[in-house]
Amino acid sequence: MNKSKLNIVFIGHDLKFLLPLIEHLQSKDMFELRIIQHSCHEIIDEAEAQNALNCSNVIFCEWALGNAVWFSQRKREDQVLIVRLHLQEVQARDRMDYIWKIHWDKVDRLILITHHLYDWMRKEFPLLINRSALIYNPIPAIRKLNVTKRQESRFVLGLVGIVPARKRLDLAIEILKTLRKSDKRYFLKIKGALPKDYDWMTHRSSEIEWYQRVFDEIQELRDLGVIIFDPYSKDMATWYKEIGHILSVSDFEGSHQSIAEGMATGCVPAIRDWIGAERIYPSKYVAGTVEQLAKMILRNSISHIFEQESEYCRNFSQLRFDEGNICDKIEAIMCQEVRSRNCPTLQVAISRSFLRKAPTMLLLAYIPIGSRSGYRIRVEQQVQALVKYGCIVHIACLIPENSSMNVNFSGDKRCHMSEFTRLGCCVHLIEVADFFGIHGDLSSFKLPIEQLVYIIRENHIDVLHAEALYCARIAKAVKQLIPHVAFSIDWHGVVPEEARMGGASQQRIAFLEFLEQALLSESDLNIFVSSAMRDHYKRKYRLMNLRLITVPCCVSDDRFTSQKNMELTDNRLIFLYTGSLAHWQCGMEMIKLFSLLHQFDDRCYLMLLIPKPDQGKVIEWAVKFGLTDKAYYVAEVNHQDVPMHLYRGHLGLLLRRNDPVNEVSSPTKFGEYLAAGLPVLMTDCIGDFSRLAIEKNVGFIVPVTCLDNEKILSDPDFLRDIIQYVEQVRADRLIVSTRCQTVAKETLSWESAVNDWIGAYKDVTQIL
Repeated sequence: MNKSKLNIVFIGHDLKFLLPLIEHLQSKDMFELRIIQHSCHEIIDEAEAQNALNCSNVIFCEWALGNAVWFSQRKREDQVLIVRLHLQEVQARDRMDYIWKIHWDKVDRLILITHHLYDWMRKEFPLLINRSALIYNPIPAIRKLNVTKRQESRFVLGLVGIVPARKRLDLAIEILKTLRKSDKRYFLKIKGALPKDYDWMTHRSSEIEWYQRVFDEIQELRDLGVIIFDPYSKDMATWYKEIGHILSVSDFEGSHQSIAEGMATGCVPAIRDWIGAERIYPSKYVAGTVEQLAKMILRNSISHIFEQESEYCRNFSQLRFDEGNICDKIEAIMCQEVRSRNCPTLQVAISRSFLRKAPTMLLLAYIPIGSRSGYRIRVEQQVQALVKYGCIVHIACLIPENSSMNVNFSGDKRCHMSEFTRLGCCVHLIEVADFFGIHGDLSSFKLPIEQLVYIIRENHIDVLHAEALYCARIAKAVKQLIPHVAFSIDWHGVVPEEARMGGASQQRIAFLEFLEQALLSESDLNIFVSSAMRDHYKRKYRLMNLRLITVPCCVSDDRFTSQKNMELTDNRLIFLYTGSLAHWQCGMEMIKLFSLLHQFDDRCYLMLLIPKPDQGKVIEWAVKFGLTDKAYYVAEVNHQDVPMHLYRGHLGLLLRRNDPVNEVSSPTKFGEYLAAGLPVLMTDCIGDFSRLAIEKNVGFIVPVTCLDNEKILSDPDFLRDIIQYVEQVRADRLIVSTRCQTVAKETLSWESAVNDWIGAYKDVTQIL
């Protein structure tokens, strides 16, 4: 055992998916690697395994099988055990009991390769909530797979692997036959071993018979060269080069790596809707039937469209699956865990630069007990996204002190803490007094600052991330005491302008602007929710050299509604609103507009998913504008349950007035509407997002002047245009919903946002 290096042992029966990581680590002097590859799901040579155990700092079990069971029963407290789980372990849990035998309390990190497995394991084993990370299989997207592709390849279908039968060779053949009815240039190339090449297939007689029937049926097509079987070889890049459309028609998959690899070479995928497919790959390439997949391929084979989609796929794969970024993440996770052991001899080997792909973060947020604000939603989504993609996250949740001597305060604090703990972070509740006071010194925050300093030092915090201006002034004081920690600010909104709209004194506004300008300049990284916010600050304070990144209010991948749920037979035209009816949401104006639409066409129906305290306002406004209770539906829905209701609508509502606050905002509901497949009816003054709706054709934009202009609102042409738009949305529901979801994934994905956000810290000298 080399005590000056990190000694890592990799154990598993099949290490092919880990080869890029192994090569990555072998190229670095700080790691000493040992490989144990056994022939089945169990540890065969226990003496060899014990020797590796004795000499390792990090144990990496590839597949959660017998290897993970054995090492989880024996690892020492000073060792790090990482387990990487694929589909097989969960899919076959009724006949293989390994995941039930693993001592999960001894597993320091569980790495999963796909979203639905990440969700399932955290739900089944709550102990893993803050130990799990979603990291895709690494592929050499740039180093090996970035090959040129000929135009003629757009008529070539490719299928990698036909064993076992769940790979559904028969469906690939049906797609080919359907395509050839339109164009005889299509043919299918199949790569990989045949059933007879696998010893374990000899015991599946009925499956072998099925294959034989399929082979008999396609013999004529094989003779004509329409179906070609290519033998297994390691040079996949050359094979993918000839393929235009890569197929995934399985009954179920983990991540189906051949799709990621094919996309890296410029193949355009056609994916059957197996569970989880839409959460890994763009939904525009996922469909449920042979006919839909064939139609998709026909469209994507048009010359100019194929070129566009091919380049899109190449970029998508490089950004999401390339080995460089993924191997760095796994390396950072290893270093995180080793660093937490406080072993002096190993600290020398760990440079903080290795941690920049997965820093340990402390989020500082002011969230009173019981608060359910948009501010809280953004903070919670940040926590979930950071944890999911490999960071260790702490949250210092500032709460008002118990000045009223509430006897239930201790119990309320425990409930508040548990709500955040369930997100996968470590929670620290800190009481503060006079949080919004504008006093110049921070003496009233002396104790909270001391608590934050202790948390940072005790937990090896790399980044102190403040949520909005008031938290940022406290974080700045902490930064002055611990200069090496990176200090970032998430600017949720423009606080001085909000204060001005709320009637604050000029003295308060001036103080907030002084504080705002200082914090913008002194933070290591500013995070803005929109480019309009960025432009606002640069223009307001003439700050040209800000360290910044834009991270809008994004949508978690689990908020996307499956297109299986989008076929509605209802004849109504359903408008939908979710959220509070705070004054800036223009609730009264929304009800007024809808009442006029309903009078114009009584098929219009309004669904309002709003908090109970706001429901009385709806009744009041409905009476005022002559709207009967049969024309609308009101219900309170937990935020996590909103997606299952949104898909029932045809059009989401988002009305705001023209002011600086709305111009720079990033409304959470905009992304959630799109993720549910709903275009948005919105005013033209919501900065980035009104423009995005126009550019990407995912909304109907109305002039903000209509909110107060009776002439515009009651104009039959104005109302007719809205009705016709909703009718078109309903008629083309699947096309429109796919477009909306694609825009949401491309521009409002937490996965992409977190990668960009964490990547921005590399320019912060304190973390290099």
